[in-house]
Amino acid sequence: MGQVKFINKRNLQIARENVGLDTLIASKKISTSKIDLVSKWENGDSLPTWSQVNKLSKLYGVPELLFFSDESIQKNKIIPDYRVGPEQGDEEKIKKLTNLVIRRQKWLERKLQTEGIPKNNLQGSGKNIQSPEALANFIRDGLDISLNQIKEISGVSARRKTLKYLIQKAESRYIFVGKTISYHKISVEEMRGLFISNDYCPYIILNRKDALSAQIFSFVHELAHLFRKTDAISNSLDFRQSNSISSEEIFCNKVAAELLMPKKEFTQEFYGKSDIDKLSELYKVSKLSLFYRLKDLDKISKNEKDSLESEIQEETQKNILQKNARNKKEGGSYINNMKDSNGNLFNNIISNAYLENKISYLEASKLLKFSVERYE
Repeated sequence: MGQVKFINKRNLQIARENVGLDTLIASKKISTSKIDLVSKWENGDSLPTWSQVNKLSKLYGVPELLFFSDESIQKNKIIPDYRVGPEQGDEEKIKKLTNLVIRRQKWLERKLQTEGIPKNNLQGSGKNIQSPEALANFIRDGLDISLNQIKEISGVSARRKTLKYLIQKAESRYIFVGKTISYHKISVEEMRGLFISNDYCPYIILNRKDALSAQIFSFVHELAHLFRKTDAISNSLDFRQSNSISSEEIFCNKVAAELLMPKKEFTQEFYGKSDIDKLSELYKVSKLSLFYRLKDLDKISKNEKDSLESEIQEETQKNILQKNARNKKEGGSYINNMKDSNGNLFNNIISNAYLENKISYLEASKLLKFSVERYE
């Protein structure tokens, strides 16, 4: 294919920056040449071929036409990074994910505005609440979350059902929830949760690779960000005071701890290992989170603190290794994984718009990233 006659240099640059790539890395991803081609195109020193434009379009996740249009690509807002010890080189993966979420939000915002859906009145509604306990109660009331209902959920899939229950409560109030999937290539250490605000369609993303008990905690943590309207990339579940963790993260983790493990529930003087085992199943949280919660409340005997912490940490590590081994064996279908990634609310809105002839088959399938006719 021949060279293009014109390219919108500014759009080339913004599309690249939105996915967190520098010019040299972007050049290497679309060409075997050692020359920084992308830098030359953005500076106007040369022009790409049609084939290279096609590769850039796929790499940046934007339509080819935007590289030739006078319409400017919107620069993504900066999402505060509250992660502890993020690895070098993972910025590209996180930015690609945030770029994907923001593209969904742009489409949804236009759709919801057209249909007269009001702005989300929960987002930011708790920003003036200074107490984690008060905000936990405010979230519980705002989403009609019942701790008693969570405690009553039982069986081998109790945690999965609990997460589904919490997500349904959020989605009923137009809070969009999705998950990472394998092609995002984001580990739990790199990111556990993400919240991106939007007046009409705030979005929470959870890491599907995480343990279900951790996803439950992360989800409530991201709800705290939503009610405070503080966009965030998170990877810590620690609600104890620490110089290495931002005060905003600690606050949101304390909110999650209070909502899922309320202080008033723990009436014994001290709790031991057998108590923690039972309460972990009751509240659908990890044993380690429960231990730290009880320790924070001075409900663990001083004589047992160190030995009990080591025992639970060792048990937790074994469970993580077993889960990782299971994950390698479990692939799952592409469509089911994409449904998870999009989230039920997003899937339903796209599917209904298609069934009502408001969008084409092509647009619906492109948004869902699978054939809309395969959606049930």
